[in-house]
Amino acid sequence: MPRLSVVTDADYLPAGAGAPWALRAADGRIIEAGGDPEALPPSRQQAAAPTAEYLYIGPLITHYGHFLIGTLARLWPLLSWQGPPPTLLCHAAGPQSDWAGLDVLTATLDRFGLTAADIVAFDRPLRLGRVAIPELSLKEQTFVHDVHGALCREIGRPFWHAAEVDEAAQPVYLSKDRLTSGIARMQGEAALCEALARRGVAIVHPETLRSGEQVRLFSRHRIVLGSVGSAFHTAAFAAPGRRVIGLNFAAHLKANFPLLDGLKGTQAKYYHPAGSQSGPEPGFQFGWSLPDPDGVAEELLARAARFERLDAEDAAADAARRRASESLIRRLRRLLVRPVRAAARRLRNASGSAGPQ
Repeated sequence: MPRLSVVTDADYLPAGAGAPWALRAADGRIIEAGGDPEALPPSRQQAAAPTAEYLYIGPLITHYGHFLIGTLARLWPLLSWQGPPPTLLCHAAGPQSDWAGLDVLTATLDRFGLTAADIVAFDRPLRLGRVAIPELSLKEQTFVHDVHGALCREIGRPFWHAAEVDEAAQPVYLSKDRLTSGIARMQGEAALCEALARRGVAIVHPETLRSGEQVRLFSRHRIVLGSVGSAFHTAAFAAPGRRVIGLNFAAHLKANFPLLDGLKGTQAKYYHPAGSQSGPEPGFQFGWSLPDPDGVAEELLARAARFERLDAEDAAADAARRRASESLIRRLRRLLVRPVRAAARRLRNASGSAGPQ
């Protein structure tokens, strides 16, 4: 379990206007901070905050994916909270109206009898009499605690029913092709969607669904396909043992995906399409190409049909590639080393036959 500690005297320094923000203990120790902690004002002259049972949840991030791997990781104490519900203390730069508009936040709070009105981010420095500070149950790209899985299960439980699990044999593809901004855009995804739709795949744009609808979709469909991204994290809230095939922009995979997959036993296969390349893309951090959308669609469905055998098939293919690579290295060594050795022998022989001069 991550730890839950209580600080009885702390300074809250707000976020906003690019200034550093922080939660700081009375002795000056930084508990949490953003920006440059060296630029934090040293004075402790701020007024006292309203008396409440505060649970600190860190930065409140209103992006769906970053909420799931950031803010959510401090909400695990709600699973066993005793007494009156806490006031959720956060750092946030945007207006409170942004919180109410984040559907996944609303669904999460509702599960514990809370609303956006139970969250507070002060706009001025204040002193806190008492605040509970949880360690992270998930650290991005690094680790996850079992309690994070318990939190996801509790939040997702109302949105799926055992009788519906895997009832839809039709594969569903989670598309990003309507997004106008984000991290990565797959160039050619519209063509891929068309090719998949012709083959009977349901095309879904997750940003058009409420979070509960996404959880139900993951639970109902036996196979979920898609371009790797935040939408795949929804599987942690769905029925156990989801089957996912993702197309990734690189040969390496960010650790967030296997970390969250492990929480619910998600059976996930991730692939980097051959010939893909990355480059600039307006509105996104980068774009990546999909040279043969029709061929990728065909391969995705072939892999979906053989899903239960994919681990064994991929392992055999990897072993065959390793053997081929090792064989090539041996052949190259013979081609390169033998002539060098022969030349060395000739040099030694020539040197020996010359004798002393």
